[in-house]
Amino acid sequence: MKIGIIGPLDSGKKIAEVMKRYFPSLLSPEIYDVSKVQEAHLKIEKAEKECSGLIFTGVAVYSKIVEKVKLNLPHVYIPFPASSIMKALWELKEKYPECKNISIDTVEKAEVEDILEELNLNDIKIQTMPYSKLKEEQKYVDFHLSFQEKKQASVSIIGLGWVYEQVTKKGYSTLRLYSTKSGIKSTISDLLYKINAAQVKESTMAIELLNVKSEEDISQYRALEISSLIENSLVEYLKEIQGSIFSLNWNQYIIFSTRGAIENRENIMKLKNILNNLEKNNIQIFAGIGLGKTVYESEINAKKALHTALREKRSCIFKVDKNKIEGPILTEGELAYNFITDNSEVNKLAKLINLNPLYIKKLKALKEKHSKDTFTSDELAKYLDISIRSANRIIKKIIDHQCGEVVGLESTQSLGRPKKIIRIDFYDI
Repeated sequence: MKIGIIGPLDSGKKIAEVMKRYFPSLLSPEIYDVSKVQEAHLKIEKAEKECSGLIFTGVAVYSKIVEKVKLNLPHVYIPFPASSIMKALWELKEKYPECKNISIDTVEKAEVEDILEELNLNDIKIQTMPYSKLKEEQKYVDFHLSFQEKKQASVSIIGLGWVYEQVTKKGYSTLRLYSTKSGIKSTISDLLYKINAAQVKESTMAIELLNVKSEEDISQYRALEISSLIENSLVEYLKEIQGSIFSLNWNQYIIFSTRGAIENRENIMKLKNILNNLEKNNIQIFAGIGLGKTVYESEINAKKALHTALREKRSCIFKVDKNKIEGPILTEGELAYNFITDNSEVNKLAKLINLNPLYIKKLKALKEKHSKDTFTSDELAKYLDISIRSANRIIKKIIDHQCGEVVGLESTQSLGRPKKIIRIDFYDI
């Protein structure tokens, strides 16, 4: 397997050296050089295509990436444990024995003070700037330069690669804060465990159930025609997922494959396109994907997913894994929520409003997905796939029980009434 290392080149090479020495069975890692952490996300697409797992050289690179990209591979980042700080301070003592004040970034002040005490360096004054993903790298450069220029720091200890380059270029005394070999070894071991766990998970059995919408008084010829169209349409898809299909009836099919293949987004897209094309031939198909640790659990979850899909008006795909349901997948109204409603707060709120607990879950998922808490009745109807009248009933219940309020009106081009904009104000559940 190939491991990708993302971060400044100097840190990447250090991690690669540890990997070569202590993990000789691994292929040489691929280093994706990132000077500024702001640009780290640009390396992800290529890295995920080429590698089985990713190592980020530090929390700064990692946090900037997860802000902008959803990571699909097993991944870890190299921390700066106490041993890293101790190593840097020991180097300070050797290289700059007369140093009495320093600036240091990325780590917490209290941790540095504790280590200075352990090393009997209590007379050294420190200026610290812990890492925050809200701060740009230039802020760290300015921090170090400010104290160097005011002679309040004679040496800067720096954990961020680009910051280290900029401060060093100015001619100031600097030391690089690196993770220790033991910390790197431990992190690589964690990544290998995650990769193995992911491979096991992806190889577990997954099941798809397909159900064709029944037509009244369907002729035997039409049933055979539908079966033939479905089976021919699925040939390439089955090759992609290396799946086996069995007909339970003319309008019911079960597909067996592995979790990794069925859950792959591209494969789900292929299945969605097949359903859309069949719908153009007046063949509506509802699909339920079930994931689980065993075949039995996967089948039970597939049935739950299919049961939910059958409530929809058009061909669609739902997926169930453990207690989480997602769907209709690859549609604007796609939501992910827990369909088990044993949460006492959810049940209490549902009883208060006289609303199905699942709607509480869906509304909460809707707020999280769109990062907002205001909706019109049209939006709720569209996202929840219900009628405008049903959406208005839900809104009235929410407002009547002080779980929401009207915050404005949406002007429209038509002559009808402006639509109310409601803020859903459920407490955290």
